Amino acid sequence: MDLSFAGQLNAMLWLTKHGKHLEPAVYEFPEELDKKTARDKLETMGIEIDEWTPEQEAYAKAYAEGT
Repeated sequence: MDLSFAGQLNAMLWLTKHGKHLEPAVYEFPEELDKKTARDKLETMGIEIDEWTPEQEAYAKAYAEGT
């Protein structure tokens, strides 16, 4: 649940910077901010994750490879 609250807080902080320029609508949580929230949470738990190489990322997104 704390990860949900962290996401909500980060969304509110993002809105304080960018909200004045937005039209009334439903917006997706920016992927970059979502990933930062997740990394921050893992860091507080003492967990480190690797970054994908461009080849790994392409493979994960390629349906032709059977993923």
